[in-house]
Amino acid sequence: MTQSDGATGPLAGPAAAPRRIRIRAGRHAGLIGGCILLGLLALLIFGASFITPYDPLEQRIAERLQPPGLEHPLGTDRFGRDVLARTLHGGQYTLIASAAALGGALGIGLLIGLGAGMMHGTWIDALLMRIIDVLMSFPFMVLALVVAALLGTSLLHLLLAVVAVWWVAFARLARSVALQARQETSYAAARVLGASRIALLVKELLPRALGPVLILATFELGSLILSIAALSFLGLGAQPPAPEWGSMLADGRAHMLQAPHILAGPALFIVLTVLAFNLIGEGLRDRLDPYEQPGWQ
Repeated sequence: MTQSDGATGPLAGPAAAPRRIRIRAGRHAGLIGGCILLGLLALLIFGASFITPYDPLEQRIAERLQPPGLEHPLGTDRFGRDVLARTLHGGQYTLIASAAALGGALGIGLLIGLGAGMMHGTWIDALLMRIIDVLMSFPFMVLALVVAALLGTSLLHLLLAVVAVWWVAFARLARSVALQARQETSYAAARVLGASRIALLVKELLPRALGPVLILATFELGSLILSIAALSFLGLGAQPPAPEWGSMLADGRAHMLQAPHILAGPALFIVLTVLAFNLIGEGLRDRLDPYEQPGWQ
């Protein structure tokens, strides 16, 4: 049941105004906090050249495995490379790769999902849904291993494996939005007036799908970062000496007891980055979902 500002109810009237403000502030706190955290991380990562003077690939054997100090805030690794410099520059690899994979998966998923929704009831829709069902049941890690075995281990091949599977979630969501839009009068009116399928896709279906897909994308980006880092940790992604978070964790595990500071930088940045995207996703969900607004009971 909807409560307007002028109606009676628990959230109506001047006396309830402070409570409505607190509810809105609480719902927006996660979104604001996530944006601030992501902004700070982006400044550190993409401003790495101004923050630390060290080359992330430069080896200084005489300074190997040094603990954190004034000269090296996060210490050095087994080759004497500055861990802070490698962590910040490695964030560029991880974030750019994750964003590229997400963009590819998002584009493919939207196109296939909205197209399947428009073709609902036809053999095309049935075929696309069966492909989606197969890919959803196919373990992502197994596909990554297959791609690595066929094409070789590299970050590009890893991204191809990610995009090949990750579009499925966006396609299912876009298809459900398209099926709902087909029941609305504006869609029916556009069809009666002779709108082409491309016009229906761009003007009727795509605007309705962008909100839900954007929310899902923020959550999926956090999962993508974890997956890419995990596969790089296993040696299927960025190869040494590239400063990528997952490969840095793999490189430092042999010295985990002797020099745990090697793992601290990339591990902390992975956690904070995923946390930032999850906070943004939850904030967008609460903001864009009408049933989560303070006026709904």
